[in-house]
Amino acid sequence: MRGIGIAGSARVARPFLARLHAAEITAEAFGLAPLDGAGHEASAAEAQAFADGLSCLIIAPRGIAETEALLFEGPAFAKRAARLETIVIAATLSPRYVRALRGRIDARIALIDAPFSGSFRAAEEGRLSFFLGGDEDEIGRIATVFDQIGHQATRMGGFGTAMAAKVMNDFLAASATALTRIALDWAEAQGIDEARLIEMTGDTLDGLLLPGHDIADPVAPESGTADCVTTLVREVETALDTALKGAHLTPPHKVQEMFRSMKSRALH
Repeated sequence: MRGIGIAGSARVARPFLARLHAAEITAEAFGLAPLDGAGHEASAAEAQAFADGLSCLIIAPRGIAETEALLFEGPAFAKRAARLETIVIAATLSPRYVRALRGRIDARIALIDAPFSGSFRAAEEGRLSFFLGGDEDEIGRIATVFDQIGHQATRMGGFGTAMAAKVMNDFLAASATALTRIALDWAEAQGIDEARLIEMTGDTLDGLLLPGHDIADPVAPESGTADCVTTLVREVETALDTALKGAHLTPPHKVQEMFRSMKSRALH
């Protein structure tokens, strides 16, 4: 493939670029987080040079503000790149915001939402799991890219469905996390060795102690910190944001209340 560009300051952008280069797929970069931590504000000339000849833009933003900048302000690649054919959004953003992008970007440009699950090491090793939303033929046209940067890429439906599916996935993970922590608190109160309980439950607890964050998220909490509880609350808020009119919202609200009263704890 030709004309591939990766833009955005999320940590995942560099592994994406490295894996494409390792597969001898030509790809350019813009706005990646510097390795030495030193900031660099790209010039209009640099943005234009990146946009020239760009046919497939993969953005890995840290949030909606950076998405807006990359697509519509400053670099404004949705307007600046005259030959742009496809935009891939590789981040977990509000499903409502993502769906609204379709009306703001020229209809000739195919849009694919591609949130993912996995750690930074998984990104480096090409083991991320992607949720894909968009036209089936358009996704197939860039399947080679997903083959290199992930080990699983599953189409959820049309544009925007992948973001909603990722939010539901995170909501399920957050709920399981909360119930797991409650069970561990009960076990501790009864004098049960926590480590032995976890060992005996095996795969039942595997992956449930923290929700499934993608590494583009600026908050990457460690177990036992206050940020972990904050993140659990946020996962439910995002799920509520994408709920359809008339949906039964009582259980999610109750779960959110339970999260807010939950104390941080570390595994022993």
